[in-house]
Amino acid sequence: MMIVGHILVLAICLSILFPMAIVLSTAFKPMNEIYAGGLLPQAPTFENFARLFEKTAFGWYIWNSSGTTLLRVIGQLIIGVLAAYAFARFRFPYRDVLFALVLGAMMIPQVLTMLPIYIMMAQLGWFDTWWALIVPNLATPIAVFLLRQHMMSFPNELIDAAQMDGAGHWTTLWRVIVPNLGPAMAALTIIIFIDSWNEYFWPLLVTESAHSRTIQIGLREFLQEDMNDYGALMAGIIVASIPAIAVFLFFQRRVMDTFVSSGLKG
Repeated sequence: MMIVGHILVLAICLSILFPMAIVLSTAFKPMNEIYAGGLLPQAPTFENFARLFEKTAFGWYIWNSSGTTLLRVIGQLIIGVLAAYAFARFRFPYRDVLFALVLGAMMIPQVLTMLPIYIMMAQLGWFDTWWALIVPNLATPIAVFLLRQHMMSFPNELIDAAQMDGAGHWTTLWRVIVPNLGPAMAALTIIIFIDSWNEYFWPLLVTESAHSRTIQIGLREFLQEDMNDYGALMAGIIVASIPAIAVFLFFQRRVMDTFVSSGLKG
């Protein structure tokens, strides 16, 4: 049975890695080799990457994705920390009911809320701006849930000691609790980053110009305009994938540890 299991795992890995190998190989092949067959390029070149930036506003797409993703990560972390601290440390009426509503919001499909939020963005005049990409995503249930679970397990003795030294809630939160939330904050950062960087449908709805469109929408536009230039398209996929893959590989262990501990505590 172990041999069968190993073969199955190997087959799954190959099915995932083989398309990635094709993308990587095609991105570095000259035009005359793309249709010639063969996995490895005979004369590797960067001409596909150069052609990608010549034909499209790919620099703008990278800037928009980087800027909006960074601001969403920062915003969700700050709001998540504040909300999680309130749920974990304050006693107020209907606290548990409100937290249950937060958890329930995690189960609502995003597509159900897109139309009312889209109308709101249009009424505010935020269509085709960074505001429409950032503001609707600044508060997320997953951030509140993960951070609240870790704060619930934080030693009360440390908090009591800080308050005996004259620290208020604000000082206790940012100088005592947050510095000890490293793994949870790192895990949440990667989750938010990947979700924001790879988001497709919402930017497609609220952006229309190169000055606000993200890299995922830029790839779609390029595919529609020049669907036969597979080399440049694969180069764009490589560029779009590098940040998310790099961040995930850097934080993957902390992501798994945080999910496990969140399920066991609180």
